[in-house]
Amino acid sequence: MAKIINCTNVHEAFILGIDTFRWDPTIIEQDSRAGVTLEYPGPVITTFKNPCERVVFWEPRDANPFFHFMEGLWMLAGRDDVSFVTEYNKRMSSFSDNGVTFNGAYGYRWRNFFKKDQLDIIAKRLKNDHTDRRCVLSMWDCDNDLDKDTLDTPCNTHIYFKIRDNKLNMTVCCRSNDMIWGAYGANAVHMSMLQEYMAGRIGVDVGVYNQISDSYHVYKDLFKEMESRLPEVDYYAMKYPMTKSPYDTVSTYPMMPSDQEDTNFCELFEEDLNNFFTSTNPHFKHGFFLDVVAPMQFAWELHREKGNTKGAINMLRSNCKAEDWTLACTEWLERRLNVNLVDEEVEEKDVGPCHA
Repeated sequence: MAKIINCTNVHEAFILGIDTFRWDPTIIEQDSRAGVTLEYPGPVITTFKNPCERVVFWEPRDANPFFHFMEGLWMLAGRDDVSFVTEYNKRMSSFSDNGVTFNGAYGYRWRNFFKKDQLDIIAKRLKNDHTDRRCVLSMWDCDNDLDKDTLDTPCNTHIYFKIRDNKLNMTVCCRSNDMIWGAYGANAVHMSMLQEYMAGRIGVDVGVYNQISDSYHVYKDLFKEMESRLPEVDYYAMKYPMTKSPYDTVSTYPMMPSDQEDTNFCELFEEDLNNFFTSTNPHFKHGFFLDVVAPMQFAWELHREKGNTKGAINMLRSNCKAEDWTLACTEWLERRLNVNLVDEEVEEKDVGPCHA
């Protein structure tokens, strides 16, 4: 029987997901290529009411927000190179067959793999016809994925877009979804960034985001280790006593505002996105890149390359206008200072065996 998880944002989804594996009596143990999993016996549908509230704050999860954010941009740019993402997470290279590119890179499949830019086609179709129900974004290729021995097989296979009430709704289909590392980690960030990007290009608001997980699971050993570090009550209920979620007190920064009157707004975004990856000294024009991307990139360089973690924190607090990313990044950096963690230790937590 399918399970439905209705939530406001990924922070709430993570809490509900943990509770599912802690208390649901129907959870089963299931062997996999990457180890024993705890699995819900049917598909799980997670509906995010406010998908733009995409940042994972949970301290026991210790998600690297810099990595999640930059990988999302890397996907929107349609890239498949190993070199960029390993700047933020060295372990990513272990999922490449040749050390140069990834076989199943989502962004590359969105924009290049099938010899066409699927995002461009879908945006144009929905902009011209808000009733269109044929806008299916493909990430699965039977010739390349069904009978190929690779370290990187796409977990998310298809995405459906449709407009209702002048809002872009999105449904992501996933064959194998690790709740901790995938569903309420990387997927919630990257797919919601895609949804907001597409809504901006079409000129509508962001609607709901549905994640359909055929195999909704956690790896038993990893979950038990994480469970041992979980408080009996929600960490953020303790840290912010009058709130259920950090998003009750911090705001998001629109990546692609749908009410933007400037017709060149989307073109500026594309130009800055391209410059971010191709120029050694990009001069940004788009507000999102000026106010969010650049400060986060500079803060990461201060932390990682210059060892100035305190300077990175000050940089974010003074310059980054995305309150949610600022909070997540500064808390992540503060944990590095408090316990003297090194990045390699952290990176082990940011990529799970989600390609099994």
